[in-house]
Amino acid sequence: MKKVFAIMISLCLVIALFAACAKKPDAPVPTEVPQQATEAPVEQPTDAPTEAPTEAPTPEPTPEPFVDPYKVEIGDWDDAEVRAMSFDTIFFDKKTITDGKVDAWKSDHEETIDGTNGKIKVVGMRGWAGFLEEDMVAMGYRIDNREPVFVENPFEATQPEVKAAGGDYAQRFRVNIPVEGLYGNEHELRVFAKLESGACYYINPEGPGFLLYYNGPEAVENKIDGKISDGEYNASYILDSSNAVTWTNSEIGDLSVKYYLRLAADAVYVGFDAAGFVEGDSVQLNFNPGARLDESSAGGLFVSLVIGENAKVLQHNHKTQLKDEIETAGTDITALVEAKIVTTDTGYAGEVKLPADFFKVTDVEKAADFTLGSENLYFGMFVVTINGPDGFTNQSTAPGSDWSPKALGLHEHVVY
Repeated sequence: MKKVFAIMISLCLVIALFAACAKKPDAPVPTEVPQQATEAPVEQPTDAPTEAPTEAPTPEPTPEPFVDPYKVEIGDWDDAEVRAMSFDTIFFDKKTITDGKVDAWKSDHEETIDGTNGKIKVVGMRGWAGFLEEDMVAMGYRIDNREPVFVENPFEATQPEVKAAGGDYAQRFRVNIPVEGLYGNEHELRVFAKLESGACYYINPEGPGFLLYYNGPEAVENKIDGKISDGEYNASYILDSSNAVTWTNSEIGDLSVKYYLRLAADAVYVGFDAAGFVEGDSVQLNFNPGARLDESSAGGLFVSLVIGENAKVLQHNHKTQLKDEIETAGTDITALVEAKIVTTDTGYAGEVKLPADFFKVTDVEKAADFTLGSENLYFGMFVVTINGPDGFTNQSTAPGSDWSPKALGLHEHVVY
């Protein structure tokens, strides 16, 4: 009996142990969320190229404006250091209009000279001025706003009375102003002085100073017919035995050319009256537009008017906006301009209208920027004859081996 009871107890213990082993405990619940990844996912490479950062473009430097080395600047009288001045005498040509009492004459005539009949060729102004610390070394005149012009031998003997009134630097002078070919009304005629320092000043143009107005004949429209008519041109110049120089050791003899020029808004009108010339001779002008050709080894811009039954016009030395071509003997531009040559009792006369594009030189840096009417158009006179051939000019520094505009002195005359 006890044995059966023991077996039953053992069997119960085995069953209890089996039940405990069969039951699994529950898994613990996590108390924290798993940490998220902090690195961005790696992107796969693409075929698109990587662009470099865009840089701002470098601005172009502002070009320096061209400066005419021959342009004369004139200061106001009020800026000068002056002791005294006096305007004493007015001349018409060689005739004395008033010697003394200039102020009264100016008042009676409203400061204006009546030259409408065209008979007055030169207006002369005589007087003196004394600056405080400098001598006057040159004198000149200015008509309206044209380029100032220096005159030769303006100074006269200075009396002790002038020195007493004007100081040690006082000097007496006479300035003659050519008015032939000056058309239209109320042109200003003014006188200026150049001092030792190089500074230039008007001789007191206000009040009692050196200022007169001039009324000339009425101007007329230019016609390219070979005839030089009154009122067509406003400046004239002569090349003859009195001023001609040459490279050929010859003399110009009885040959004489009178040149006529007039500046218009879109062209330059040129006329000539050539005495003693024959067919094949050339009347020439050498231009330096705005002094922009001074560094050019090719020289100035020449135009030739070849004398003959029919006008022939040649362009030399440079390409221009009118004709972008250079030929050794000259490039024919006859078909591009208006020109006419006629015979006269003494030889030939002719006219040509040179358009603004002729003066825009394209083979020299900045020379094509020249503006006709806004910059000085410098020129010199030339002729070439077929009997030699002989070449002549009026340029003061010629003849010489250097034909550059600067060496030629190609700034002594300006087209108006």
